[in-house]
Amino acid sequence: MKIVSIEPTPSPYSMKINVDEQLADGQTQNFKLDDDKQDAPPYIQDLFQIRGVKGIYRVIDFIALERNPRVSWEEILPEVRQVLGSAEEDNKDIPANNASMEEAYGEVNVYIQTFRYIPMQVKLLEGDTEKRFGLPERFMNAAMEATKSSDNMLEERKWIEQKPRYGDIEEIGCEVVEEIAASYNEQRLTDLVNYALTNDASFVSSLHQKVTVEMLDHPNWKERYAALDRLDPTIEDLPVLNKALEDDKSSIRRLATAYLGMIEDKKVLPYLYKALKDKGVNVRRTAGDCLSDLGFKEAMPEVIHSLSDKSRLVRWRAAMFLYELGDESAVPALKDAMEDPEFEVRMQVKMALARIEDGEEAKGSIWNQMTQAAKQK
Repeated sequence: MKIVSIEPTPSPYSMKINVDEQLADGQTQNFKLDDDKQDAPPYIQDLFQIRGVKGIYRVIDFIALERNPRVSWEEILPEVRQVLGSAEEDNKDIPANNASMEEAYGEVNVYIQTFRYIPMQVKLLEGDTEKRFGLPERFMNAAMEATKSSDNMLEERKWIEQKPRYGDIEEIGCEVVEEIAASYNEQRLTDLVNYALTNDASFVSSLHQKVTVEMLDHPNWKERYAALDRLDPTIEDLPVLNKALEDDKSSIRRLATAYLGMIEDKKVLPYLYKALKDKGVNVRRTAGDCLSDLGFKEAMPEVIHSLSDKSRLVRWRAAMFLYELGDESAVPALKDAMEDPEFEVRMQVKMALARIEDGEEAKGSIWNQMTQAAKQK
């Protein structure tokens, strides 16, 4: 088996390794670091000997390699090439192993545990690191009161995944707790307890509320956030969201940006472009995610500008967008970005440039490709 090419994926902790051998139809191989690998193919066992490799998924003609976020791709990939070999002699894709530790890209997955809509705690995952954050006492009191209506509260609890955030895991945890505390005042928790006790289905319709521009003039950011948090965004809410994009509080600007990504209409594009220039990295990266999710090619000129953003998070997302949707108009900027100081950004830029210059049709996200491949088994 030889490596044909290496592609980044939407996750900084996973890389797609294309190989020159195919598995039989319907066959897959899936291993984690702690699995019993005695009967695994020798190349699987050899790959797990590489420091930092924590997961391998093989399907059709590629391997999805998962890494420990504390070990850089620049350390892992040269050793992967040594194990598998390469169909090409050109090793420019993989820089020399300098054994340096890179700073994690800071993508943090956020989950909120709820019981009948009542938040109970926050869980954050960053690679192998998991941290949980408690909420103010009033949340636990509300949850305990609501359990009187449940035969098995433990089974009813749910972890609700939120959009990922970017940055320090401790800071993000404190920020999420602060936002939840702002959004759920005593009256809202009381309403949720009453819903849990009565199971009145009509209450669910009141979870969302109409938000006006004037509500965002409140001097207390917690009141502004609480109002915006209950919005069910539609195209008619663009004036409200535009107002929120100008708020002093980054949490409000980030939430407004995420809402814009939920409105599948090209009218949101000017507002997402505005968010793409926000002073907060979290807001700019969220805007990039939204533009990628919406998939409007009209956004390409603005995304091209983001290749020179001061944050690698934003530059990486821009390069991913251009890999998924870019055309010849992006080539000059991509060539300029080939010297980006960050390895993951350079990899994504190279893949975008190669696809466009080779005349390949835009493929969409790699995860979509993997899903389609798995469906063929």
